[in-house]
Amino acid sequence: MTILGFSKLYGIFCGIWMSLSLLAFSHLLPPIITADAAPCPKITPMSSIFGLIHHQAPLNPEYLGRMQTSMAYWGQDGSGLWSENQVGLGHLLRHNTPESVYEVLPRVSAGGLVITATARIDNRTELCQLLSIAPPEQAMTPDSELIIQAYEKWGLACVDRLLGSWAVAIWHPEQEKLWIARDACGTGGLYYTQQGGLFAFASSLKGILALPQVSRQPNLLEVAHVLTSWPSDGVQTCYENIFHLPPGHTLTLTQAELNIQRYWDIGHIQPLELSSSQAYLDAFLEVYTQAVTSNLRSFKPVGATMSGGLDSGSVCALAAKQLRKRHQNLPVFTHVPLYDTQGITHPRRFGDESPFVEANRQFIGNVAVHYLRSEGITPLASLEQKLWINDQPSHAAANFFWMIDLLQTVQNMGLGTVLTGQGGNATISWGGLPASWRTHVKEGNWDVLWSKVQRACVSPQQTLIRFLPKFLRPQSLAPTSSEPVWLDYSAINSAWARSFQIDQKMAASGHDPTFQQSDLLAERRDLIRHTSQKANTLWQEMGAAYSVEVRDPTLDKRVIEFCLGIPTWVYRDRHLNRALIRQAMVGVLPDKVRLNQTKGLQAADIAFRVRDHQDEIANALHQLSASPLAQEMLDLPKMQQVLASIQAEITQANSGDCGTILLRGLGCGLFLASFT
Repeated sequence: MTILGFSKLYGIFCGIWMSLSLLAFSHLLPPIITADAAPCPKITPMSSIFGLIHHQAPLNPEYLGRMQTSMAYWGQDGSGLWSENQVGLGHLLRHNTPESVYEVLPRVSAGGLVITATARIDNRTELCQLLSIAPPEQAMTPDSELIIQAYEKWGLACVDRLLGSWAVAIWHPEQEKLWIARDACGTGGLYYTQQGGLFAFASSLKGILALPQVSRQPNLLEVAHVLTSWPSDGVQTCYENIFHLPPGHTLTLTQAELNIQRYWDIGHIQPLELSSSQAYLDAFLEVYTQAVTSNLRSFKPVGATMSGGLDSGSVCALAAKQLRKRHQNLPVFTHVPLYDTQGITHPRRFGDESPFVEANRQFIGNVAVHYLRSEGITPLASLEQKLWINDQPSHAAANFFWMIDLLQTVQNMGLGTVLTGQGGNATISWGGLPASWRTHVKEGNWDVLWSKVQRACVSPQQTLIRFLPKFLRPQSLAPTSSEPVWLDYSAINSAWARSFQIDQKMAASGHDPTFQQSDLLAERRDLIRHTSQKANTLWQEMGAAYSVEVRDPTLDKRVIEFCLGIPTWVYRDRHLNRALIRQAMVGVLPDKVRLNQTKGLQAADIAFRVRDHQDEIANALHQLSASPLAQEMLDLPKMQQVLASIQAEITQANSGDCGTILLRGLGCGLFLASFT
């Protein structure tokens, strides 16, 4: 399929989607380009919710049907619609927990409220006791019933009592009020819009884009965020007037107003003081184990991703320990490169994580490792597939090929859930404050300080800039180029960026494009927010297209509150960075992994894969030149130069440019071309 062919199909998607049957729908997926023409994903993903309110006229049932049809692939195990006067709610069901087989949504509660929800509640036992649900009834009580009873008992405060992954919409007929809420950590997307007297919400952008009243216009500032690795506010999408409800927020809609409130924020977590270092380690392991165990509750078997690092490794080790009690193995999935990457990675990084994964396999025992080389999908095909799934471009374009391969493999094996450690860098394995560096200087621990500089994979000069307050940074060490620094790693057209005042808007937002944040506490909170708002949503929606629920125990609310609540010194040790997780994993992970000071690099061989399919990429770039919007916003010659340099010789520098400039730019270009 050509770029323009794909873009035209994508552009008219919303207009034709509602007329297609589910059978015909499965044939419209962009093909995964393989040597043997591998099949597209089966259309059996996760539960989802949707709904709309027409303020100015009675609801046309056809609109609710359009939303349902556009998202039909989310509902393997059933669907439901409810409408009355100006309001309609919908639900698409996939069984993701044992109790979900009893879900019937939307439904009217005993108190006369109408609820639709997608949920996995982790503190079921506690809630059942508080809500006086008898033990014989608990196994047949779906999680949505716990939510509606909690809401009717505690009102808006119920959000503070719900642990797990959930999104809920509740309609109050007498008050003519709609209340929507998301869990604190945002393990799935929830989008909304208000246009032309119509309010609509859905778990997927597809549901909203299916409505004829919704204007489909690109949000170019948000696309610029993607192109420049500039974290956005978590509210904007790549479409004008379509928004994302952030984690930890509620939305209340009445005839008079739309009101959004934050009920949980990582910037206001209560400090936790314990008696000793060992007390912190014991408490951490208890909380972390509880989070991992909660995420094992699944209707179908569970698998996990495993890299050579501490985050996914610790998730797998703790999950395998729990499954061993059930006499079960844990299938784990590891991407390995097709090519030798030693010459093109930083000396403190590695592309092949299999030696560390093998150490985990031998030490943990009941893990079955599946190595994925991802030979069956090209970089371009993965960008097309990802755009079809998410309906907007994303940051990590170089990783999409192995993510799709992993999810397709998990689906083919009949698993329903896969665990990751995506958010661990800012929670369980955080490295501590820069005060530890200053302490080493003060105490004269120069050998330890130098080892930390080496482990950081940056130059001593960069380290100095990073850990000095901005007003003390010498001008001689600051960037001297008159061009914005983000042009070095972005495919954005500099002329368009100047006309759009990207540099000024970036500065006004407080973003540092050199990523030399001196306030590491703020940087840590920002990373958690970005991961929960963007990365989690990306994984959930991609997993949905392959009937897999992706869960991350390192971003469990209990884990976040514990890790941000304890003193920062717990993360520091004279000879170890990330001391909390390293010490907690004694006897849980092998020392080869637990004490490793180097870092894995995802998709390290991406430049080789692009070179293998250079003609396909070159043709895609050529076709993008036919899109006025892509040509205006992207530096297509710069992207072509990156491809040419890869064709000549693959180096560490152009391997990085391959992901940040070429593929990320191409992903945004595909999106922009769909508006031509």
